[in-house]
Amino acid sequence: MTSYELWLFLHVVAAILWIGGAFAGQVFGVLAKRSGDPAAAAALGRNMTFMATWVFLPSALVVLATGALLVEDDQSPWDWGEPFVVFGVAGWLAVSALAFGYLTREMGKVGARMAADGPSPELASRLNTLVLIARVLIVVLFAIVFMMVVKLGT
Repeated sequence: MTSYELWLFLHVVAAILWIGGAFAGQVFGVLAKRSGDPAAAAALGRNMTFMATWVFLPSALVVLATGALLVEDDQSPWDWGEPFVVFGVAGWLAVSALAFGYLTREMGKVGARMAADGPSPELASRLNTLVLIARVLIVVLFAIVFMMVVKLGT
């Protein structure tokens, strides 16, 4: 196995963990909402905060690091000016800033308030907004994967 193949393997595995986990979180969100159980919604907020901190963030960092290693590897046919690389880095920055700088913190706050105060229309509305933002971010992640696979513009 070459170093390039190792970086590529780690890059793909980290992306799978990040995107797959985020997608699964959306499924759990739908199930929690359908249940009508306020405790399920509160648990979702807590669990997604945990997942973001201990699974999504480390995976995102591995995606970025291994992506850089892929470009810089001696065996790499790619450079930083490739459209799919530029799109990937820009998308990574946007998703990471929103997901880890805003969404994770807000999900934790909503989950804690639901656990402490019980459900309210305000918290339900806030949670719905956060879930919508998360869905948009997942679409962006899938767009990045699409660009990585088909390498448009090369």
